[in-house]
Amino acid sequence: MRKRFSQIRRGPIATIKEVAKEAGVSVSTVSHVINNTRFVSDDLKTRVLTSMEELGYQPNHIARSLRKKETDTIGLIISDITNPFFSEIAWSIEYLTYMEQYSLILCCTNGRVEKETFYINQLSERRVDGIILISPKISTDYLKILEDRDIPVVLVDNESPGNRMDVIMADNFQGGRLAAEHLTKLGHEKIACISGPFVDNPSYERVKGFLAVLKEKGLPMHEEYMRKGNFDVYSGVDRGKELVEMEDPPTAIFACNDMMAMGAIQAVVKHGLRVPDDISVVGFDDISMAEYFVPALTTIRQPMHEIGSEALKAMMESINIPDKSHRKITLDVHLIERDSTKQMKRSG
Repeated sequence: MRKRFSQIRRGPIATIKEVAKEAGVSVSTVSHVINNTRFVSDDLKTRVLTSMEELGYQPNHIARSLRKKETDTIGLIISDITNPFFSEIAWSIEYLTYMEQYSLILCCTNGRVEKETFYINQLSERRVDGIILISPKISTDYLKILEDRDIPVVLVDNESPGNRMDVIMADNFQGGRLAAEHLTKLGHEKIACISGPFVDNPSYERVKGFLAVLKEKGLPMHEEYMRKGNFDVYSGVDRGKELVEMEDPPTAIFACNDMMAMGAIQAVVKHGLRVPDDISVVGFDDISMAEYFVPALTTIRQPMHEIGSEALKAMMESINIPDKSHRKITLDVHLIERDSTKQMKRSG
């Protein structure tokens, strides 16, 4: 009786010679079926595949990759797996990589340069076909090393001018504009901003867009309203606490990601104030929990699944067309209005 495909063969791993003997064909015929290197009749192919299934034969992927000089493996380096923004993009890339019949090696750097260095070296030594980098801070020195090693690289949510690689990112400047336009339309004039940790980070494009709108509307941006966070909920709590304890606190806060926005809301509530009645809060990303947070978070939506899809598409093009021209893809963002913002109360 034929074994089910899901069963795992116990004992020694079957060899290609055993498959050939079971199927009643030559070893070369089995090899041609596995590697698709020569025409094999449907009858012989069926016999070979059936024997492979019954014996639990697994082709030697390492040997095949050495012959092809490809490993059908992509490396994915992200800075923080606990941040839903990164994990949601990683989920999309993993699923689409599987659909392409590629393996994915996931590496998390926790924002540490030494880990980034270690993983880049490891992936290079493992001869991955390409690397997707999702990080708010990237070492240009190691990007140059990857270029010198002819490893295709796709950057997500960041860019490195002068390097030959594709860049996939959302329109951060426009996102900052949308946040500021929303809050000023609600009547807010004293608006604080919690940025990301790096000056050359994409979040600063959000800050630039935000400040551009304030300038256009003739509104001052007090230096004490500008606070620097670390993209996590804890820094949102700390910066939010600093803002609400000011002698002249803001009436609204724009945080450059949802995690910091949620932390800021917690700080406002712990201070005895209400969101949005006393202070409105806008985030950035629209992570899955933003809709279910209390109050539901008004935020700037990044198309995370589209970012993942475009990143893998660019990677596959780089693998299959090594000499292709590289490009920067900027995706649209949208304001998602929920319960954490409302019309400013007018005194008198």
